[in-house]
Amino acid sequence: MEQDDLAQPDRYAIVAVNAGAVRPRHARELPVDDDEQEERPLEAFHYRIPENLAGLQPGHLVWVPFGPQYLQGVVMALDDRSPVAETRLIDRLADPEPILNPTQLKLARWISTYYMAPLQQAIWAMIPPGSTEQAEAFLESKTALTSTEIEGLTPGQREILALVREHGPISLSQLGRLARPRTWREMLRQIEDQGLVVRHMEITPPRVRPLMKDFVRVCTVPPDESLSSRAETRRRRSAVIETLRNWALERPDTRGWMLWDTLARESGGTRGDLNWLLEREIIACVKRQVWRDPLEGKAFVPVTPPHLTPDQETIWDTISADLGAGGATAYLLQGVTGSGKTELYLRAVQQVLARGKSAIVLVPEIALTPQTIRRFGARFPDTIAVMHSGLTPGERYDQWRRMRAGELRLVVGARSAIFSPLRDLGLIVLDEEHEWTYKQDRSPMYHARDVALQLRQLVGATVILGSATPSLESAYAAERGELVKLSLPKRIMGHRRAVKEQGSRLTHPVAKYRPLSSEDADALYTDLPPVHVVDLRDELRAGNTSIFSRALQEALDRTLAAGEQAILFVNRRGSASFVMCRDCGHVLACSRCGLPLTYHSAEEDLLCHRCNVREPVPEICPVCGSRRIRYFGLGTQRVEQELSARYPRARVVRWDYDATRQRGAHEQLLDRFVRGEADVMVGTQMVAKGLDLPRVTLVGVISADTLLNLPDLRASERTFQLLTQVAGRAGRSMLGGQVIIQTYAPEHPAIVAASAHDYEQFYSHEIAFRREHWYPPLSRMIRLLYTDADARRAESAAEELHTLLSERIARLGLPEVDLIGPAPAFYERLRGEWRWQILVRGTAPAEALRDVLLPPGWRVEVDPESLL
Repeated sequence: MEQDDLAQPDRYAIVAVNAGAVRPRHARELPVDDDEQEERPLEAFHYRIPENLAGLQPGHLVWVPFGPQYLQGVVMALDDRSPVAETRLIDRLADPEPILNPTQLKLARWISTYYMAPLQQAIWAMIPPGSTEQAEAFLESKTALTSTEIEGLTPGQREILALVREHGPISLSQLGRLARPRTWREMLRQIEDQGLVVRHMEITPPRVRPLMKDFVRVCTVPPDESLSSRAETRRRRSAVIETLRNWALERPDTRGWMLWDTLARESGGTRGDLNWLLEREIIACVKRQVWRDPLEGKAFVPVTPPHLTPDQETIWDTISADLGAGGATAYLLQGVTGSGKTELYLRAVQQVLARGKSAIVLVPEIALTPQTIRRFGARFPDTIAVMHSGLTPGERYDQWRRMRAGELRLVVGARSAIFSPLRDLGLIVLDEEHEWTYKQDRSPMYHARDVALQLRQLVGATVILGSATPSLESAYAAERGELVKLSLPKRIMGHRRAVKEQGSRLTHPVAKYRPLSSEDADALYTDLPPVHVVDLRDELRAGNTSIFSRALQEALDRTLAAGEQAILFVNRRGSASFVMCRDCGHVLACSRCGLPLTYHSAEEDLLCHRCNVREPVPEICPVCGSRRIRYFGLGTQRVEQELSARYPRARVVRWDYDATRQRGAHEQLLDRFVRGEADVMVGTQMVAKGLDLPRVTLVGVISADTLLNLPDLRASERTFQLLTQVAGRAGRSMLGGQVIIQTYAPEHPAIVAASAHDYEQFYSHEIAFRREHWYPPLSRMIRLLYTDADARRAESAAEELHTLLSERIARLGLPEVDLIGPAPAFYERLRGEWRWQILVRGTAPAEALRDVLLPPGWRVEVDPESLL
């Protein structure tokens, strides 16, 4: 038998290469299960598996040659054959363990297909930033350049060549920082084509790696007099040794090894002392990995779970039975603010963890994470992880690794926590599921709610979507039987003993508490706070030009006099919404976006809230030269200033993006307010989302009209949700509470329904409007957005694509698909780019775009949350 006959047949890996939005020439379907739907070709390529990587598995991160480049890719599947005759070899593993598990691979494929996003973007959304090796391009000039070669270059090409010659070898990123021409990449390509510059790739280590620290222990105990002739040095070194000895006695499980940072802090020892003791072998030192834990130092106070109310008990029986049977049902838990939804989440997590499974709990904002962590940490302190963009890269990396290893089985976090690599996922909770912040604003533009429901299909996990004001998509899905609806209609204030104790500490409790039922006389509830709608037109007629209506002023007077707290909701940050010339009407706008600039009094400048450009406030109008520059509109800063002017003794805090930029600012500000160190909180949408503040007895909405009049199909829905949610911050204790909504449109259905805390009234009106105009959720929508620095080119590109899609819809016979537009976007110019959009609407709008290769400049957003 010939030796060649004994050779093993080649095996191939289908690799999703991280090379940008590329389309393969020879892509083919990955192997799919029989019950999976037909999928479009994926951006994955066949590579031959070398003999030294015979154990390669799907999910492994590998290095592969890709054209002239050397790139990373993730193995999506293995195959016994290749669609092309010649394939290239995988070079090596980038990580010995698979970086994605089989469920994540399936989920990435679904995200890529459903959201029409490049596969590699879906994959890299699941990998902690900075945790993988990087391939960086470096440039060097040709050794000997002739004068003829240099003379034949353009001035821009000469400049790029000079930079490479001066700094080479220079990284591509560094060249980009030094180069002046905007077209430097094209110029570089041209001189590369001429052979004047050579490019090579170098692998750099991951930016984020395991953290290694010094651990020390005592080897010998010498006499004190031998430690130093100086008394102070001798005392320090003796303290180091004594602290280590006590540590070994008190914690025998550590075998005497103590973290040097801790030892130095407790003993007062210095790095010089450590080196001196090491040199004489009095102590030993080793490097060990330590976890970067965002919860380090937090003490969770254990709590006893409260008795469930009859409504909670009924719902819990349903959820518990499903969890026990592995039914993997999707629930819509609609409960008014303060109705006890969180206790049901906690019990569901407890049951899942007891069965050896894992759970994900999502909140819509980083600001809510500390409060949620306190509640879940009190019940599950030993297995809780946190995941959101506010963590350091090292913290995210370590949390991710510990979840992948199975050490942490409960993760609390914002949107991206849905991709946590937990083992045996059994439960996903989305609190405040209606919030638009669950939608990612860059590719892949996924919605965490839809990803959670897809994960349910993949792993059989139970999903609970909780909200006092469910999104129309979820409410409509429940109406159609796609979600099981559960209701908590009453605000729970506590059990009779706890309420009595609370009342004994108050001088004037006013809330009327009633038993939930005759069967359960112990659990007490109260009505939602009354809402007073103020017509601002009447205020103007009465001569009140203040930003505070007379009713709000009187309520603030009473609240502050009683030593209680208030929240004032404003839908804009800054001091003024826009700045205008009173003579010619010119509004000062951003030169790059065309949007009105907002005045910020703290910095005394104008800020674009879209691109962050800052400009000084002009003394004269740039159009007519007038000095009558005035500020119009409301922002958090102006409300804070006027509040402080009217109530100089009131302690006011502002909670908006500007005030919470620093790490930990959300938690610090909230803690300060909870401790009673502030009387009034002035805030934007952050204050409306799930905060439990029992001392707040007044909520004032300065203007309900800001969102209401935007040209967006969800304007009414968001207004209703915001008003209802912010109103829910009042009256969460025996102190009672009230809500005052100021508006120029008191008759608007969203405001009428919000003032009555009536979700069903709002839903019936809004779903009828959506049905009449065939808007989501009655249909589905895809937004195509084109941006270009040239206004005419943007309009022309939109017209051309509209024509192409119209002809395609007619040719394919898609009667339930139509187009809206093309038209300029509401924010017509943004960061120097002109924006045009086309909306594809229908029961299956993706059919109109299947296999259509969009020209550069187009962005695809499936199920857009906003059309602005």
